[in-house]
Parts: sequence; structure tokens; C-alpha cells
Amino acid sequence: MKQITVSDEYGNKYRLEYTKNSIIRMEKAGFSLEKFNESPVMQTMLLVQGAFVANHSNTKPETIDKIYASLKNKEGFLKKLIEMYTEHSDKLVEEGNADWEANW
Repeated sequence: MKQITVSDEYGNKYRLEYTKNSIIRMEKAGFSLEKFNESPVMQTMLLVQGAFVANHSNTKPETIDKIYASLKNKEGFLKKLIEMYTEHSDKLVEEGNADWEANW
């Protein structure tokens, strides 16, 4: 899995990544790549906050906002988060090799 590491103003490191559970949580909160142009601020914050869920779920939204505000090259950061999100969500629907059958 791809990860990004960011630091806060005190030097604390946060390992950001997406999991099935973090993606479900994001989508329940209203995240959708298709809605990015409609509501870019909300979608950006859901994308960023969702990246903290897997390893830092107790991080306050205010702390996440501060960390995000302090980042250089936000456009590049968001592109990487979108890439990570897309890669992980695509894996959820990839073909496996186990057989299945309907029993009705």
C-alpha cells in the first residue's frame, strides 16, 4: 500500500494511507471524486481527513486542518492522495481467482 508521511509543527509524524474501512467512512461522510468540482473545499477536507483514519483516527479535525494548511505543494499532495484513494478503491473490485456460484 502506498503511504505519505507528514509532520505537524511539533515534529510529530503521521503516516497517511487508505484502507477499506477508511474509504467506507469517507464515502459515508459524503466523499466522492465526481463531486470534486461541485464542492472542492468539502471534498478536499474529506480526502485529507480520510487519509488519517487508518493510522491516526483520533486526530482532531483542527489538527488535520493545521497540518494541511502548513503543507507545501498542496496540489501535488492532493494528486497523490487521489492516486492512493483510487488505487485502493480499485483493488476492492479487482477480479480474484476464487470461484463462486449462485444457489437459487
